[in-house]
Amino acid sequence: MAGDVIQEAAVSGAVPVAAAPAEPKRPRLYQARFMTMYILLGAALVATVVGVVMALGTSISPKQLWSAWKPADGNADQRTTEIAQHTGALYQLPSGNQMLDVIPKKLTVPLVDSSGSTQNVPIAGVVLRAKGTGDQVSVFSANDSRLFQLCGTGASCAIGEGKATVARGRLVRREALQLALLTFKYVPGVSHVIEFMPPPPGSQPSLVTYFEKQDLKAQLSDPLGTTLSAKTPGVNSMTPGEAARIDRVTTGHVFTFTFRTTQLGQAVLLLTKSY
Repeated sequence: MAGDVIQEAAVSGAVPVAAAPAEPKRPRLYQARFMTMYILLGAALVATVVGVVMALGTSISPKQLWSAWKPADGNADQRTTEIAQHTGALYQLPSGNQMLDVIPKKLTVPLVDSSGSTQNVPIAGVVLRAKGTGDQVSVFSANDSRLFQLCGTGASCAIGEGKATVARGRLVRREALQLALLTFKYVPGVSHVIEFMPPPPGSQPSLVTYFEKQDLKAQLSDPLGTTLSAKTPGVNSMTPGEAARIDRVTTGHVFTFTFRTTQLGQAVLLLTKSY
């Protein structure tokens, strides 16, 4: 400062000499330059922070839910029943009536024994049979498997109204897929889902869908909405894109079925691909 470098001259007995007038203060241009630099650096820092937050937005935001709905807390049987009721209510015919009742069943099948009486025989596993390949055997238990019957109001569980069409059959397979996905996701320990499908009117049941959890690994990893549209379509309102997706995921899991009895008195479900 000017005051720091100007010293008074005081000589004993001498007349004091007046100090020279102080020079006017000059603008400190370097301070303005530094201030501008600080402002620019601050703006750059803010922009960087904003960019990082935007780039990491998905990791900062809450984890995305797999589905908008899930069953209430409860044991495995309670969750299975709630999933069945929820899924069945989503699918309607053009009349507004529910298309199918979804009925959880025990892992047994009624078979006639050698004496002519009908017994509920436990299902011990499935045998997948395909042309040109050996039989593929999957053994399961009541703890790691769920069995459902998709039953209409007609005879032998056929859909009781309307005409059987390709579009309606696809909607039934969509329902079977949604039922399997919800079961695998929300019922602990389940690795196999078997669903008896409704027959055409005037026929007996002959088809099942059979899913193993590992077969739907990709669909269980992605949110449900990437596989199934949020709004359940009607018989004739499924989009072409979703129709192709349903065909791709489900076609290989539809089988004709018969039962065989093992020497231990258990039933084995023999499945042959129908497509």
